Amino acid sequence: MASQNRERPAAWAPAVCLGNIRQYRENAQREVGRVKRNLSGLSDDDKVSLVRKPEEQVQQMEQAVAANLQVLGKLEELISKESQGTDGRCDRPPVGPKAVQSLLQTLVRHWSSEGLQERKECHDKLLGALDTHLKGSLEKAVASKAAPPRVVIPGVSVGRLAFEVQSRGYEVEACEHRLLLWYGMELIREHGSIAEALRPQPFAVNTCNRLRYKDNVRVTPMPDVAVNSGCLPLQRFGHFSQLYGTKEARGSFDCLLTEYSLDVSLNLFRFVRTIAHTLRPGALWANFGPLAYEADHDEAVGSGLELSWEELKFALSHFFEVLEESWHDALYAQNAESLMQMQYTCIYFKAVRNSTPAIGIGEDQSGYASASPPVAMETS
Repeated sequence: MASQNRERPAAWAPAVCLGNIRQYRENAQREVGRVKRNLSGLSDDDKVSLVRKPEEQVQQMEQAVAANLQVLGKLEELISKESQGTDGRCDRPPVGPKAVQSLLQTLVRHWSSEGLQERKECHDKLLGALDTHLKGSLEKAVASKAAPPRVVIPGVSVGRLAFEVQSRGYEVEACEHRLLLWYGMELIREHGSIAEALRPQPFAVNTCNRLRYKDNVRVTPMPDVAVNSGCLPLQRFGHFSQLYGTKEARGSFDCLLTEYSLDVSLNLFRFVRTIAHTLRPGALWANFGPLAYEADHDEAVGSGLELSWEELKFALSHFFEVLEESWHDALYAQNAESLMQMQYTCIYFKAVRNSTPAIGIGEDQSGYASASPPVAMETS
């Protein structure tokens, strides 16, 4: 595991995540039982029409679920380490098996060869913007043996973008507030030193919308590259605005990258101002992702505002000059072989920090949840 001196999940978090995995295991076993019951209940005439015998199909599904549970077993071991020294009790109920299924599919997107097509355009745009803006500075730093440019990645998910940025030679910090994604990145850190060492079959229970009967039991080896010790940046646990809205973070980074994370902030106005607070004048902010606002917002701790791009662009225009923007249709953590996909229309932009101070950031964190937005946009 990485160093213990950074922010980590709260004491109750391991119990919640272990509960999620337990629910996934129980649900997967029920699904296998359902398929077995339905196939076995066919008449002999119907069974003749099957591509494969019922027992063969059930066996393949059982093996696929077992492969997933083997990977999740490693995750359970990692999470259990976090609970050492605590009583393990938690009054927050697990959110169900879908969270674990989502984690498996997110790992496919970021850390498998199958996920390359889905992540390629997004990463090409973000890494291209980074290199265009900072590659010259990086080369000068290397030549003079100075510190490289610093990049911060909020909502780092399971870490692939951070890995790619650090592999280029930049200094990287990252943070993540979603529990299973945080642990997912730690899973890659712990077990990713050998390429394709993890061999889940993540779509085992996805029996609908298949083109071929074996689509749901295919293996997706990961990671597709070896992640050696020190190659994956450390991550802090928590919301970006809380972690970096400090005096010490002011003007401390040369670039910030957001990948499908802009719309999961508790307070988007404060998120923008915190980004402005952490970036030096002339620094880059590059973003790729939708404005879907799919995360649940707790009214007690967040504003839950669903801003349009017009409104968001106005908010960031106080602190940034938007140099480029474009729209891209893209998938995120989907089943590539499924006949049904959810497609997002994503906004890509790159913007450069001006010198306008980010008022209210790094002064008093008590207003985090209810910070007031910028002056309302004028309408014609």
